[in-house]
Amino acid sequence: MSQLRSVLLFSTCSAWLAAVGCKSPASEAAPSTSTTAAASAAPVVAPQPAAKPWFAGGFSGEYQAKVAAVDVKAGALKEWTKDDGKLASGPGKLSLQIDDSGQVDGTSDGALGASHVTGKVEDDTLRIQLSPSDDTGLHGVLVAARDGDGFKGSIEASSGDSLRVRTASIELKKSAN
Repeated sequence: MSQLRSVLLFSTCSAWLAAVGCKSPASEAAPSTSTTAAASAAPVVAPQPAAKPWFAGGFSGEYQAKVAAVDVKAGALKEWTKDDGKLASGPGKLSLQIDDSGQVDGTSDGALGASHVTGKVEDDTLRIQLSPSDDTGLHGVLVAARDGDGFKGSIEASSGDSLRVRTASIELKKSAN
């Protein structure tokens, strides 16, 4: 009976030690050679670096701004009919840098005025805002879709008082790194 009591006491103590995370002297023994051999034979595989998204990097393009068609009907601003298209029309350039998360930062200069450009790429669509550096520049937006390794879209811009309205097609090509 005392032997049975000793076995029960040992089993209870071993279970309690295992539950609280303690090792019994038997469990502290060195691992068997078959376990050690299996562990050392397993190859170590380094994780592959994540591939950069297709849009990450620099892009640039040129545009030709022209007067945007404005439907002048009853109630429209008569000043729109007075816009001869000479101001804020002509060539310009856009340069963008897009990070891995799709955030866009860049500059624009030319007919629409010097601007700071910010925006985002989501899926295969680029959306940016042109914020003029001074009062003479036009405010604008560009929406472009993926076209191969670049984007094709259009810029829609206007003066702060909306009396000059311009449009321009643009194709942005990826810059060589």
